This record gives sequence, structure tokens and C-alpha cells, in this order.
Amino acid sequence: MVPGSRRRLWRRHLAVGIVIAVIIALSSWRNTDFSSPPRFDGAGYAILAESLMTGRGYREIDHPDAPRHGHFPPGYPLALGLFWSVTGGRSATTAHLFSIVCTVTATIVMWHWFRAMYSPRVAGILAISLALNWTWGRTSGAIQSEPFFFLLEGLALLTTVWVCRRGGIASGIGLGMLLGATALTRQVGVAVIAAVVIALLMKGRWVSAFSAVLASALVILPWIIWISSVRENTQVELVGKGSGGVAELIASQAIFYTQRLPDQLFGPIVEIGTVFSQSWILRRLVNIWALMVSAILLLGWLRTLGMARRRLAGTTALITLALLLIWPFTEAGRFLIPLVPCMLVGAVEGLVAILTWLSPRLRMPRTIAATMVLAISLPYSTYSLASNRAEVQRLTHSHFDAACAWIAMRHDAPGPVMTRHPGEAYWQTNRRALAPTSNDPSEITREITRRQVAFLLVDDERYVNAPENPLSRYVQERKRDVREVWSREIGVSTVRIFEVVPSVTP
Repeated sequence: MVPGSRRRLWRRHLAVGIVIAVIIALSSWRNTDFSSPPRFDGAGYAILAESLMTGRGYREIDHPDAPRHGHFPPGYPLALGLFWSVTGGRSATTAHLFSIVCTVTATIVMWHWFRAMYSPRVAGILAISLALNWTWGRTSGAIQSEPFFFLLEGLALLTTVWVCRRGGIASGIGLGMLLGATALTRQVGVAVIAAVVIALLMKGRWVSAFSAVLASALVILPWIIWISSVRENTQVELVGKGSGGVAELIASQAIFYTQRLPDQLFGPIVEIGTVFSQSWILRRLVNIWALMVSAILLLGWLRTLGMARRRLAGTTALITLALLLIWPFTEAGRFLIPLVPCMLVGAVEGLVAILTWLSPRLRMPRTIAATMVLAISLPYSTYSLASNRAEVQRLTHSHFDAACAWIAMRHDAPGPVMTRHPGEAYWQTNRRALAPTSNDPSEITREITRRQVAFLLVDDERYVNAPENPLSRYVQERKRDVREVWSREIGVSTVRIFEVVPSVTP
């Protein structure tokens, strides 16, 4: 290639990269409320990061006892804690910024991974689809482990392509350390490890595969030892457990993920039709849509198993879904978000199979298929960006935040707060907090007395299908033991604060 041609190709490559980076950066900015404190699981991650940053170990410092933590793996809290150490301490704003940097970088990395599988044109279309994806953008600035996992997963998949070509012990060890970090960020990363090992073995890179497995195991081993010593509230013990047995669990999870897979790419059409609508006609239509799209994805992933360049995308998706089928909870489809790049590949390959069957002489079927995926995903992605979801989310939590601000000002009652979301309460009130461990009012009373709880923060319905709050029942049945001191309503949701009467007894 002559120097002039190489320079033009490099400039074109750079221009496409800038476009992709700008799109995902704008999407992240539009979807993020930088002043928002960490929410739900994000508060737990942030508190663990603070504990590590301040040298208190891997502990739940929001709890009165500050117990050791064995539920969330330490990858993201450790990375966030290190980031805070550099940027000047605990801050929600910088935590959001860290997530955005991870997501923007991950999107560029995934674009290069697409280039290893497809022509530059198809790879560019897929990367733009990823940058515009509504779930990817909505999560991009969240104080959650996903953005950091996006980055590590992308680096692991791209590095695997390089190791498959190069081989060797050293490259295998480097890849293994990266895979270990991925699994320590989200434990579903073990599925990525399995897919990568299969890719290396299929390429005949036995030495690289063995060294990668060994290196990743050494990285993960300290966490295994840690959770073995903690032995409480670990995620590993939940695998395969369901109220009706493994077979019933797999069946219910299969139905759930069949309905949620299309939503990750094209908008929450199925969720709206099955969760929020009472129309049986709409339910039937959206379920037909879900079956059709999920079948196309499955067809595409199965086709990739026979394609050396694309096999890694299919095995990663299929092994991850196999693990999710025996996982006892779904997090409303949140576990599928890291699979969006693999889903784009599956959608393209599934559509290519259908298009070439309908028209065997069709030219550039993958370009057409990738363009179709982008076109179908654009309407809801555009709506999501235009509707300012960050502001909507802020309003959803505004009364809870106001309640925390009120408690933070009550210096005359220094005891801890009992709430369903102790991490959020601790972050916003700077006082210890704990969740009720039982639905029995007598047990809750004993815990209140033992911990010298000052306030009960009772919030309902901040997210769809929220479980019944045991504190709601408690304040209804034990009216003599508490008194309501603050309340706000937003729609059907109510946030109330109850002060514990000092004479409360079991």
C-alpha cells in the first residue's frame, strides 16, 4: 500500500472513531445526572469503594457493625476507590465521570473488536448502533459495575483476537489476568473466561489457553478465599436455587429472557406490553415479536459457532445466557446489558441467514443486515435521548433524597436509620443505617432496640414491582412505638419518616 493510501485510510479510521466517541459521549452526558447520589446496588458499591479508599478493608461501613462483605466482587469498588484517591476523595460526580470514561473507551474498544469480525463499513454501523443503544447509554454514567465491566470485557474480547493470532505463554498470562479482573468485576465474567478458553483451544493455542486459565485462577483465588471465610450473603450460594427447583427456575428464566432480549436492542416494547399493559391483544403481539427477535438472535449465535472470526461472540452470548438461566434473580434484565455487543453480532448473522435464504444472490447482506438493526433501534434510542431520562429519574427519587436531607439535619437524634436501602441513607445522611432482616414486627422491634435506631425511613414503589416493604407493615401495626414526623407523596409513591418512641420494647 502506497503511503498516500495508508494515510487516507488512517484519516478515515480516525474520523469514524471520533464520530463513535462523540455519539456515545453525548448519549452518556444526556443520560447522566452528575449530581445524583448512588442508588440501590450502586450505593453498596460506592460504600465499599469508600471503605477500601480509607483503609478500612472490604467492609460495609454503612452498617453499625461494619461487617465484612462477600456479595459484590471487589473489582469495581477497588477501581472506583483508586479513582477517588486520585481525584480528591468520595464524590458522586467523579463516580459518574469514571463510569462515562469507561463506557466511551469500551465503545471504541468494541468497535475495534467488530473490525476484527467484519468489514470496516459493517463494523462502523455496528459501533454506531452500540453508541446509540438506549440501555448502553442509560447505564453509561451510572454508579454501577456495568461500565467498568463493559471496558474489561471489551479489552478481554479484543485481546483474545490478538492472542489467537500470536499465541505464547506471556500473552496468555496477560490475557488471563485481564479475564480474572473481568470476573472480579461481575461474577458473570466466568462466562467470558469459558468463551475465551474455547476460542483459544479451537485455534490450537493450547499453551495460551492453559496459561490464561492459570493466570485468571490466581487473580480470582483471593476472592474465593475471602467469600469462603465470610460465608454470608454470597452470590455463589444462590446459583441454581429457586422456590420451585432447578427445572422450574430454568423455565421461568427462559421465558423472562426471551421477552427481554429484544428490548435491549430496540426499546422496552415487550416490557411495556407485558408488565404495564392489561390488553391481552397487545401482550400476544409483543410476545410474538419477542419470540421472533430472540429466534433470530439464537440463529445468529449458532451460525457464528461455525465461523472462526465470529465464534467468540456466539460462545460468549450462549454461555452467559446458560449461566443466567440458573441464576435465581434477573435484576429486571440488567444482566443482559453487557451482552449488547454480542447481541448486535447475533442480530446481524441471524438476519443474514434469513436474507440470503430469501434472496441467494443478494449483494452485501451483512451491510444490509447491520443497517436494518441500526434503523430499527433508532426510534426508541432517539426518544430516550430526547425525553431527558436523567431528569425523570431524578424526580423519581426526589422525595427519598429530601427525606435523607431532613434526617441529616436532625443532630438531636444521632442513632442509625432503618430502611430498605441503607447504603443510600448512609451516603446522604452520614449516619449508620441497616435494613430489616425479618418481616416479623417483633423481630424488627428487637433489632430497633438492640441497635438504638432513631428513625425508620419507609419508601414504597421507587421502581416497578418493588417487593412489599416490611417497615410499612411494622409502622401500621406498631403505631404506639413510632410517630410519623415527615412525609411526601409523588404519584402512587409515598416516602415517610417515623421517629422511634424511646419506650419501644419487644
